[in-house]
Amino acid sequence: TDGVINDMDQTIEQIIEGSGLPLSIVIVGVGQADFSNMEVLDADDTPLVYNGKKMKRDIVQFVPFRRFRSMHYTALAAETLAEIPEQLVSYMSSMGIKPNPPTLASSRHMHVEQSFKDVPSFHSEFGVAPPSAPPTQL
Repeated sequence: TDGVINDMDQTIEQIIEGSGLPLSIVIVGVGQADFSNMEVLDADDTPLVYNGKKMKRDIVQFVPFRRFRSMHYTALAAETLAEIPEQLVSYMSSMGIKPNPPTLASSRHMHVEQSFKDVPSFHSEFGVAPPSAPPTQL
């Protein structure tokens, strides 16, 4: 976005409505514009409220691109995606959905990884180093 929102009330209303859905909104501000409205929508400090209705959970992540301009692109990616895991967990919790218990890595998966380690042409063709040690089970 360039920072301009012409319908802020409607945008807030729609974000509040979306806060009960399995939805995440990521906004990346590009340029030198005033992004104060984006900071409001991000709602990290103050939850959004419109016509007495408050957002159920945080679903918006705002990141100004200029803060990451001189950094490796992975820093921007990490920041834009930083809140999504918590947003997913908060939605699932609000719906009473619990995660499955953790499982051990399947022996088939481990067999496939081991077979790629033993095929030097795979590593040279795709430019990846072979694993230094076979994977271990937890």
